[in-house]
Amino acid sequence: MIIDGDLILSENQAISATLVNSKVIYVGPSNKVYHTLFVNVTLTTPFTGGKINKVKLQTASDLAFTTPVDLMEVTLLDGIDQTKTANLTQFRLPAATQDYVRLVYTATSPAGGKVFATLNKEVPLR
Repeated sequence: MIIDGDLILSENQAISATLVNSKVIYVGPSNKVYHTLFVNVTLTTPFTGGKINKVKLQTASDLAFTTPVDLMEVTLLDGIDQTKTANLTQFRLPAATQDYVRLVYTATSPAGGKVFATLNKEVPLR
């Protein structure tokens, strides 16, 4: 799989708090319909304690995310072993977004874990 560097939301980003925002990505002019991309979130460094519980996708009209809008939230399955590297979730980016998107990770007692999250045309099979 080829990943465009401009479409990386989290590049081995440490999850060291209960709420962590990813990088913000510009996805284009508001309210335009285009071929949707996949959001892929992978745990690249296992947690030594705690875990990610939810991944929320937000959008906003400005880079500062002055007024974020929640698009969707994925609750991760308890069966995902986050003491090992793992593919945490995969979903399609909705076609109707504002100009910018980001992810918000919700974790419980996180220690040691890092994530890699991208927007791309394909997702690896689990």
